[in-house]
Amino acid sequence: MDKEKEAVITLNLNIELTPKRIISLINYFGSAVNVLNASISDLMSVDELPERIAVSTKKIAQSNRLEKELKLAKDNGIDIVTYKDDAYPEQLSDIIDFPPVLYMKGKFHKSDKISVSIVGARRATNYGISVTSNFCKYFAENDICVVSGLASGIDSQAHKATLENKGRTIAVLGNGLLECYPPENKKLQEKVATEGVLISEYSLFQRPDKILFPRRNRIIAGLSMATIVIEAAQKSGSLITAELACEYGRDVFAVPGPIFSKYSQGPNSLIKNGSLIALKPDDVVEAISNLALWVTQRNKKKKNLTIKTLNDITDSRNAEILKIINETQNGISIDELSLITKREIADLAMTLMDFELNGLVKVMPGQVYIRNK
Repeated sequence: MDKEKEAVITLNLNIELTPKRIISLINYFGSAVNVLNASISDLMSVDELPERIAVSTKKIAQSNRLEKELKLAKDNGIDIVTYKDDAYPEQLSDIIDFPPVLYMKGKFHKSDKISVSIVGARRATNYGISVTSNFCKYFAENDICVVSGLASGIDSQAHKATLENKGRTIAVLGNGLLECYPPENKKLQEKVATEGVLISEYSLFQRPDKILFPRRNRIIAGLSMATIVIEAAQKSGSLITAELACEYGRDVFAVPGPIFSKYSQGPNSLIKNGSLIALKPDDVVEAISNLALWVTQRNKKKKNLTIKTLNDITDSRNAEILKIINETQNGISIDELSLITKREIADLAMTLMDFELNGLVKVMPGQVYIRNK
């Protein structure tokens, strides 16, 4: 592991350093290594960093915490990636407050980009559990990854139902990966790590804390094409996730509920304020073109289709598309590609989705495609 990566991980070990502050310090000093080598007074000169945080950062840098953390991760089969690593989820790099470091147990699949998040009340009703099971069964059957937070209630049911239907799921924790919260989810947490992916931005033994969960929620929103709220009180973490999803340009869906239930107040208010209504999982898919194309493609080629090899997707016609994208300095839209290549937009969309899943292109804001070099 190179010194710069070690330095980024070391900065992240200080729970008082927010992700934005870590990136601000790195940008100011030119590298994470330079941040660790800076004096306390120099650190305090950046964005009015409090003295206690500057002091604690220096203490961590001069301790053996990094060595212990790296050994613990290795002994427990946990990968630590930074925002500069190839293994870092591409969709998170697009959000303004991206996590500089991620701890991951389990392996990301290319197709995990095709994902939705499901969040909701910890004290879910039978109605909420039933809706969650129904939605997750559909998503699992259509190879759409389900992202949630492993909390009690709706979150746990989202992971359980997805795994029961042999689907892919990602659990984002508000604590370290070597902590189990809530305790009753120990077996579920282990199963997600084996059959899906466990993610946290926090050090391995970081205990859960109510101030950490809002930070966790932004990762849930950032990883997903859309966020679905199934039961939530008027003031809840689920609505924070929905708000963050809106800020990141993701679609937000709400499942309506009985007007006298306090757990329907959250989704019903989202609908009142303009969120999309999800009466069935198809409503989510049909509203998002990439999901609709994905499901159409999977249905055409049956459920056992695997992602195409590079040779399959880069035949002469498709190689022309890659060449055009590569030669366009600021990227190109699908409409412009259609005009140049004389190909139907629906046909191009499927090809571009294959390119994206195989890491050949990257989608920028405004649905502009650039070559992923």
